[in-house]
Amino acid sequence: MRTKAVRFGTGLTPTMRVVVAILLVGWAGPAWGGPQAATPESSDITTRINELAAEGGSLQDVIRVLGEPQSYVWSDQTFTKDNLPDRYIAFYTGGLSVFMAFGKVREVRLHGGPTEYRFAGKLAIGSSLEEVLAVLGEPGKTVTGGELTYEDNVLYRDCTPRGGTGTLSYYARPDKRVRVFMEDDRVTALLLACDDLGPRRPRATAKAVQPVQPVEPVESVKEYDDVRGKDLGKMDFRWRGNLLATLTFNQATVWPPEPHMPLGGDPAKLMEAAKNPGLGVRDLHAQGITGKGVCVAIIDQPLYLDHPEFAGKIAAYHDVGCRSEWSMHGPAVASLLVGSSCGTAPEATLYHVAAPSWTKDTAYQAQALDWIVEQNAKLPADRKIRVVSVSASPSGPTTLFTKNTEMWDAACKRAEKAGLLVLDCTQHHGFISRCWLDPNDPENVSKCTPGAPGNPQPGRLGQLFVPSCPRTTAEERQKGQCKYIYWGRGGLSWTIPYCAGVLAMGWQLRPEIPPEAMRGLLFKSAYVKDRNTRIINPPEFIRAVREWRSPRFPATQTRATEPSEIPPEDRP
Repeated sequence: MRTKAVRFGTGLTPTMRVVVAILLVGWAGPAWGGPQAATPESSDITTRINELAAEGGSLQDVIRVLGEPQSYVWSDQTFTKDNLPDRYIAFYTGGLSVFMAFGKVREVRLHGGPTEYRFAGKLAIGSSLEEVLAVLGEPGKTVTGGELTYEDNVLYRDCTPRGGTGTLSYYARPDKRVRVFMEDDRVTALLLACDDLGPRRPRATAKAVQPVQPVEPVESVKEYDDVRGKDLGKMDFRWRGNLLATLTFNQATVWPPEPHMPLGGDPAKLMEAAKNPGLGVRDLHAQGITGKGVCVAIIDQPLYLDHPEFAGKIAAYHDVGCRSEWSMHGPAVASLLVGSSCGTAPEATLYHVAAPSWTKDTAYQAQALDWIVEQNAKLPADRKIRVVSVSASPSGPTTLFTKNTEMWDAACKRAEKAGLLVLDCTQHHGFISRCWLDPNDPENVSKCTPGAPGNPQPGRLGQLFVPSCPRTTAEERQKGQCKYIYWGRGGLSWTIPYCAGVLAMGWQLRPEIPPEAMRGLLFKSAYVKDRNTRIINPPEFIRAVREWRSPRFPATQTRATEPSEIPPEDRP
């Protein structure tokens, strides 16, 4: 769920921005954990950090020791405590954070503070390289310059992180449960490993290891919890029939035996039903309106190409810096756009560009969009890419990206000049907001509600509300193991590919309609719930596409609704 965006890295040196970006991502190998205090003024900071580092524990343990975090962050999103993903970072003030994975503390991170903390009673932020070696011992090997590949027991000096810019020094000692980042031979970050976790594999080795989702038992569940990969087998849902539909779960979730499930409560049926985009989309598919012959593009995280939702539909796959094939996000957005059973445009052709959003460097997203423009220039007139789906906010006031954000707007201008419609989550460029379907009547647009379940929001003129849940998306954590995730509450990310697919259906019928006119038809055909709320209405959109006449909607139109309908203060 997308909530308030936070910008990290302000005031940091270029090297420390690289470190913060790395801290935001987490690590592919076994995770690490340790404690942090809520503020650097805490007099018992070393004791409290060492307590968490020794014992690890759950988020409840973190809060007990450190207090409430300032924010919960992963990838390009912030989250609330009641809707956390399986991996996230809990940030505190004063340069402290805790990396959590599957409900457990993995690593406590001191990135610039607090200066009072002493590892082994000696090592602190600001300590010299000589002091690091005195405490941790001499490395097995020293690498100076070149690429930083994060091998254990190797001292890297002035190396460039893979896929990044700038240089930093790094030394990891898994036997002592600590990793150290340095700039100018001074410690800038200490990362403390949880006591019950083993050493990390070298980065190159970890890349080849398929991610495995552990199944762990939980004792209680509340509305909108994420229970992917959780064992709920000992729970009793008999009197909580309305709870199941609110959860986020996957096919690895273990459920109680049938006598302890609510009457008629079947997670498999919920998952199957939520593959339906709703709002009459499947009726349009039955009429042959499927996006067939239309080329679309996605800029997102990586994916394997063999999931049956989109296998054989990807005309080109390009990686601009991920160097990985697995993610949760990539398969999800691809399936919502061109998925055989989940997508709004199941017969469209997809160009997928994998970009590492976790680096917080917008240069990758801009490079991805430029690549799409270059490919499009080579395509024949009847096979041009029409729309680019970007479930991220690479620029603007709400962005979580910290570097080169100005590059995104420039790339968007180049793409739009080339005839592409770019859909993103930015506040100043994007025009899509989320709503949710009535799970008991998903075809009824009048029953859509702006916002998210449990968090309704007022409408806003100039925004088009698009369903984000309940939805089911593709999942492929291990190559060849093609599965699904059910989302009882979805984020803004799921709305962008939905809308792109609806546009593709329109272009299938009327390929001559220019991008801005097509965008205008989305608003003209939208269901007006109230003065401030317009909800996407696929059947009416298709009707408007069929009736479109160029003199009524010239290609130079720049607003999706009449300017007179929108007060100046509400105009994007």
